[in-house]
Amino acid sequence: MHSRLPHFAGVHGRLSVAAVTAALLVSGCAPNFHAPETSSLAPASDTYHLPQRVKNTADTTMRDAAAAVAQQLTFHYPAAAETDTDDSRAEEPRADGMEETPETGEDAESEGATSSRAELQQWSEALTRAYETAEEEAEREPTPEAEPPTQSSEPEEDEPSAEEEPQEGLPEPEPDPEPEPEPETPTPEPEPPAESSEVSFDGDLDAFLRQIASAYPGTISISLQEVGGQSRSASTGGADSFVTASTYKLLVGYSLIREVEAGELSWDDTAHGDKDLAQCFNDMIVLSDNPCPEAIGPAIGWSKIYADAAAVGATSTSGGEGGIRTNAADLTRFMTSLATGSMSMSEAGHERLRNALAANIHREGIPAGSAGRVLNKPGFINGNLHDTAIVHHPSGTYVLTILSQGSNWHALAGITRDIESALYG
Repeated sequence: MHSRLPHFAGVHGRLSVAAVTAALLVSGCAPNFHAPETSSLAPASDTYHLPQRVKNTADTTMRDAAAAVAQQLTFHYPAAAETDTDDSRAEEPRADGMEETPETGEDAESEGATSSRAELQQWSEALTRAYETAEEEAEREPTPEAEPPTQSSEPEEDEPSAEEEPQEGLPEPEPDPEPEPEPETPTPEPEPPAESSEVSFDGDLDAFLRQIASAYPGTISISLQEVGGQSRSASTGGADSFVTASTYKLLVGYSLIREVEAGELSWDDTAHGDKDLAQCFNDMIVLSDNPCPEAIGPAIGWSKIYADAAAVGATSTSGGEGGIRTNAADLTRFMTSLATGSMSMSEAGHERLRNALAANIHREGIPAGSAGRVLNKPGFINGNLHDTAIVHHPSGTYVLTILSQGSNWHALAGITRDIESALYG
């Protein structure tokens, strides 16, 4: 039923017409039957929101009203009822107590009743035309989908629509533009704690390192140097060349400290953007920031940086295919010089670099497999996954470098656990 038909007592359309007519006929009133204009028929849903139980019982209610109308028509206008039981109607008493025959009742039918029925017929026909017109307009207009009872298709004027939940089928308001996300540090997802490779150690560290390197995925190079104690050392693939990834920032940091201590630079000097050299040093070692070393390296000079590194053992580290290249043996010698305090800088300079390594935030490699305090610098780019560290184990101190291609953090942590088991049981 179209919503533009009249609304009465919570009932829409033709049922409303029946209800109004029933009320008028039962009361004996003759309505002014003039067809309303279709433009004046407003949707009742603009004003009323019916409970579902009213809609469900509307048909039953109107059937009862129609039955009552039929009874009243039979009583007031017996001659107009369409039936073939005239004899039984003639026996019914009149309102004034007088009996009348069927013929007398038909002759005495009032002119007013005839006029009322004619007007009723005209009004019904006009209402039907109005209904048909409304139905035709409804077919040309899309009918909105019914909304759940708890929601209205349009917000109340006195309620802020912004607090309402978005309705299905309606366009949602565009949210305020979100800020650009901060760039994520390209750190691989941490791996679960590594288990031992179960390679047995027979006293030959070089053979042991070869076996554990082959027990994990990827191409792996390992260099080990014990600091103090028995001063044990070993390697497998220690001279194999790899792209340094971010391990080169160790070399930049070392040369920067030397330049400041020589008076060539000051920690307060602007390095990159609004960062001074002190902040840039911290960021490139602790956070593995890239812009700072990329600005500081050319300012110092790469040839000088390579020379400084070579003087403390990194003799094979320099520019090459794919960027700066190094090997595990070079990085282990460099870190051993830092651990023993034998670099060409002050003790305060040594402590600055050590403290920055201890604060490094990337701890998924060697630190994840060690039982000691680890000062490390990892690097990862294009499948290269490296870590070099000074490890202060409860049973001794050692330097370990693991360079790999196509491996993972889980493997680097597992190798560290294997080595500590071999060194310290």
